[in-house]
Amino acid sequence: MTKAKHSLGLLLVGLILVGGLSYQAKPTQAGSSQTVFLPLITVPSLGPNYLPNASFEQGWYHIDNIPELQIPEGWQFTYAAGENPLDPDPWNVWVRPETRVLPSAFLPPDEHNLFIWDGNQTVKVFKGSGAISFDLTTTLFLQPGTYLLVINVFPDLVVGYDNGQKIWAPDPLSGEVKLIAGNGTTGWMLPQFGQKNRFETTFTVTTPQNVTVGAAMRGRWAIENNGWFMDDWGLYKP
Repeated sequence: MTKAKHSLGLLLVGLILVGGLSYQAKPTQAGSSQTVFLPLITVPSLGPNYLPNASFEQGWYHIDNIPELQIPEGWQFTYAAGENPLDPDPWNVWVRPETRVLPSAFLPPDEHNLFIWDGNQTVKVFKGSGAISFDLTTTLFLQPGTYLLVINVFPDLVVGYDNGQKIWAPDPLSGEVKLIAGNGTTGWMLPQFGQKNRFETTFTVTTPQNVTVGAAMRGRWAIENNGWFMDDWGLYKP
């Protein structure tokens, strides 16, 4: 009897093991109640954003009481006016752009995701049929270390319309972007028109000092709409 019980016990253990192996090998079907636990993947944080009013959600001010120059609080704006060394044609002289801090209510609903990255507002710098060149910067007191500057921009550069649809500028030199960090810059870069662009650069501060950071943009020709939308900029010390 003892041998028979022992043999029966071994048989049951074997059946359980085989059944367990068979269950583990069974594929999970869509809608199954089984739960699969995957390893948790965390993305390292970039840390605090050192830029003031980085998403341009706060107030704004006018430069020299000019209504067309609406600048986000905490930022400075400069622009070129007069002779354009990139194209001597008088039609393409640099002209003063217009700037707006735009809430979503002033944009069509289908443009919110195009022009707003974060929050409820975006900055628009533009000029119809005018060549423009400008800087949007802020000055910060930074401690030594290596910093990451992040600039988001949507070049709304239009040469015409076809049944209400925008025709984007065909020449890649129609719009250029340059990141500014102290005395250094990235040089001029070519963004993709009609879509969101993200530009990044790193720089190192060796002694505590005031550093000017931001970006410059230019549209060297007087196309139908020289437009630039900006939002959710960042300065981090990873």
